[in-house]
Amino acid sequence: MKLSILSLPSSPRPWLSALLVLFLGLGPSPSRAVVSAGGLALIGYDDNLDTFTVVALESLGADEVIYFTNNGWSSSQGQFNGADPTQGAGNESLIKLTITAPMTKGTIFSSAADGSAWAWTKTGLIPGQEDGFGEFSDLAIDFESDQIYAFQAGAANPLSNPMNFIHAVHFGSVDYPGFSDSEDTLTGDLPPGLSTLDNTAFAHTDFGFHGDADGNHSAWGLDLSAAEVKALQSSGGHKADWLTAISKSSNWGAGQPAVSSLFVMPEPGRGMLMAAGLIALAGRRRRGGRVDLVRKRRI
Repeated sequence: MKLSILSLPSSPRPWLSALLVLFLGLGPSPSRAVVSAGGLALIGYDDNLDTFTVVALESLGADEVIYFTNNGWSSSQGQFNGADPTQGAGNESLIKLTITAPMTKGTIFSSAADGSAWAWTKTGLIPGQEDGFGEFSDLAIDFESDQIYAFQAGAANPLSNPMNFIHAVHFGSVDYPGFSDSEDTLTGDLPPGLSTLDNTAFAHTDFGFHGDADGNHSAWGLDLSAAEVKALQSSGGHKADWLTAISKSSNWGAGQPAVSSLFVMPEPGRGMLMAAGLIALAGRRRRGGRVDLVRKRRI
């Protein structure tokens, strides 16, 4: 008799169920439409050269498009401060990143230059503006206080139509200590989907991480030699571990990290987790059966 999934016995052996779920779980996964929150993280910036550094904490597919802006988020308005159909770059700046080839997790790259798997759009009119004149450009990062947001959006007027927020960082001073509703070019709030609790957004607690009007002491980033970072590099931290380390000012120092890579461990797949659960359940059932058998023998 030929067996199919539909003709399996109603109570198959536990190990068979586990293997079946494992087999199905290891099959092709659904295509990812968006980058998850924290899937890309900001780990450095220079408020004199107007560059920044990011790391991929999950694999990114070719043709993925991500935008970065230093326009602050206004929670009261539900949009970036200055975003307007006729002003594609808002009151500050907008830059576009295109992943040109599959990018492995752990890849560190900079907005200063294109690479083998990424390209930046820093010039040209922003599509979709209504008689607008906003252009893509490097982020004009303010030395006193600013935020950088990574997000996804449609190609038409992306700043006015964000659809998926990925990461955010705030740096400032005693006068601008953290995220707050955007009222000007120095302030910005937490956008939807990001949180300081899960470290998909963070505000520096060290107010020394900004320069001055003359461009002195202007570059900072994740210190790859910091003890916590070195430990993760050695053991291979998961995405959540890296986000925790990145969100601590104590792990940052002068200078942006060089283009390189971090050791980011893969997250356990759904199939593997389900199989492990079924195997554990099967073990409990076998132990329960043995206890019943012992009881019967005693009777």
